[in-house]
Amino acid sequence: MRQEDIIAGFTQAVDAIIAINPSLCIHSGDLFHAVKPSNRIMAVAAEQLHRLAGDKGIPTVVIGGNHDTPRQPHAGTALEVFHHIDNLYIAVGGGPQSFAVGDVRVQAVPHCLTASLLKEALASCRPDSNARYNVLVMHGVAAGMPEFSMADLGEQELPLEIMEGFDYVALGHFHNHAKVASRAYYAGSTDRLSQAERDAAKGFVVVDLEPFSVQFHEIACRPMLTIDTIDATGKRGDQLADLIKEQLQSIDSSDKIVRVKVEGVSEETLRTIPAEVIASLKRDSFSLDITFEKDRSEAPAVGFGRSAIGRLDKGFLQFLEVVDLEGFDRDLLSREALKYLAESE
Repeated sequence: MRQEDIIAGFTQAVDAIIAINPSLCIHSGDLFHAVKPSNRIMAVAAEQLHRLAGDKGIPTVVIGGNHDTPRQPHAGTALEVFHHIDNLYIAVGGGPQSFAVGDVRVQAVPHCLTASLLKEALASCRPDSNARYNVLVMHGVAAGMPEFSMADLGEQELPLEIMEGFDYVALGHFHNHAKVASRAYYAGSTDRLSQAERDAAKGFVVVDLEPFSVQFHEIACRPMLTIDTIDATGKRGDQLADLIKEQLQSIDSSDKIVRVKVEGVSEETLRTIPAEVIASLKRDSFSLDITFEKDRSEAPAVGFGRSAIGRLDKGFLQFLEVVDLEGFDRDLLSREALKYLAESE
C-alpha cells in the first residue's frame, strides 16, 4: 500500500514539473530506497523519467544517493539502466561528473562510500568561470548541522565551504524542505517516509537563478498521525481495546497512517486484550502501528510487544543494506523478515 503512495507522489511531482516546463530538473539522490529495487518500481521510474526528459525534452540530472548506491565499489547501480533516455544525465559511481545544460554548468557529486573518496571528489568541484550559471548537486548531511542527519549507515558530511561560489546548490538526503545556506537547499522527498515527517509538507522547489528565488511547491500525500499516548494503567484488556478503538474511530483511520503508543501495560492486560478486536482495527485502518510499553512497576523490565520488535526490525533492515546479497532478492528477504517479526509479537 505504501508503495502505491510513493509512486503516486512521484508521479504527481512529475506532472507538476512538466506543467511548469523548467529549463533544468534535478533529483539529488535516493530515487530508489534500495540498491536493487523491484521490477515494478523500476518500470514506474523508467516511465516517469521518460515522460519528463525523453517526451517533454526537459533536461534532467539524477545522482546516486546512499540508499541506491551499492556498497561494493565496482557493482553497477539500477540508475544506470536509464542512460538511454534522451536529455537524462545520470551521475553514479562516487566520482564527480560535470554536465553542460544550456548555459548552466552542473557539477554532480553522487554518494561516496567513504569520507576520503568524498574529499577527493569535492577537490575538483569548482564553479566554471566560462559558464553563465553554476549549479552543484550533492547527497549527504550539511556539515555541522546534525538536524539534517537521517541516522543512516554510510551517510557522509558535506562541507559548507564547498557550496560557496555556486549559483545554486541542490542537496539530497534530508527528507524535508530546508534551507542550508543562502543558495543551498534540501528540496525534500515527495512523500512522508516516517512518523517523524508527519507534519512536514512534501513536494519540490522551483528555483530562478536571476533574480534568485526559491519557491516550494507542495503536493498532496497521505496524512500521518500519532495519537496521544494512551494510559493502560489498571485497565483490563477489553477496556484497553475499547479505548484504542474509540480513539481510532474519532479520527477515521481508514485513509491515514496512524501510530498509537500505549503505556502502563501489565502482563495481565496484554494477555486479556481481545486479539480479534486489534486485528479488526488493523484491517479497518490504512496503516496502523500500535506500540505497547510495559508497566514500569512490574519487574523485571523486559522488552515485549511492538516496542522491542521495532528496534529489531530496523536493525535487520539496516543489516540487509550492507551485507552482500548477490543472487538473492533483497526486497523479498525484507518483506519475509518483517512478516516473521510482526507475527512474533
